[in-house]
Amino acid sequence: MPRTHGVMRDLMDGQLRGADGVDIGRVADIEAEWSADGELVLRRLWCGPEALARRVSSRLGRRVAWLSHGRFDRSIPIEEVASLGNLVIELRQPSSRYQVGRSERWLASRLTRLLPRAWR
Repeated sequence: MPRTHGVMRDLMDGQLRGADGVDIGRVADIEAEWSADGELVLRRLWCGPEALARRVSSRLGRRVAWLSHGRFDRSIPIEEVASLGNLVIELRQPSSRYQVGRSERWLASRLTRLLPRAWR
């Protein structure tokens, strides 16, 4: 399990990629805690608009969570990280196993309805 501050820097905003090579989103926030021996232990990677809003401001995070009813906030246990490389975070399972990217699909489906048929 990764346990260094440098790893946190490498994870934040990193591209998540399933074992099948499909990109599924970016890391918006990281959950970590201090262990009894004083080491910072990474627990989860958070994705979604709520997590990103919390990073900007706790007030904004609360508002986005209220608007979205928590539908899009998703986390991935740190144990699912297979490897880190050049801003890409390779995960152990295929992309379909992770419920990440739902907010983008939801938004795209709503916006597509507003476009004229010729543009779809």
